[in-house]
Amino acid sequence: MTDLYTAFILDFIGTSFLFATALTFCLFFLYFIFVITIFNPQRIKKSSVIKFAFGGIITLIITIFLLIFGVTEAEKSIQTMKDYTNGEWEVKDLLVTDIKRGSYPSRIVLIETGEGQMTLFFEDFLIYTGQKYRFTYLNATNTIIKVEKIAD
Repeated sequence: MTDLYTAFILDFIGTSFLFATALTFCLFFLYFIFVITIFNPQRIKKSSVIKFAFGGIITLIITIFLLIFGVTEAEKSIQTMKDYTNGEWEVKDLLVTDIKRGSYPSRIVLIETGEGQMTLFFEDFLIYTGQKYRFTYLNATNTIIKVEKIAD
């Protein structure tokens, strides 16, 4: 896969499924906690029902956090696809302060610069710490489109 737009779409789909799975898992627990707390079909003692209610509150907080975070990530991902399609990106000369490469199947590289952490989906050549490069990147998610070595 060499098309960056395809990588953006696959990243959006994968992230969406990940958040949908986490929300489904939380809703599964919320449903059973709701049934035990409200209907109490097995006539559990009040002290145990209060523990379930407390667990439900914690699960609800986690669910709300996941929902807000998931929607924010989806909006940023959609904005990235729009910016890439419309050609709205920035070009800056930046010093690389740290690099984190993924394991073998993944070619994704996280690059730390003065502008913050940036994501590079395809590393065409090795990038080294302490050197300056010209980065063309999308501002919404700091996704790097192109990297050029600056001659010293």
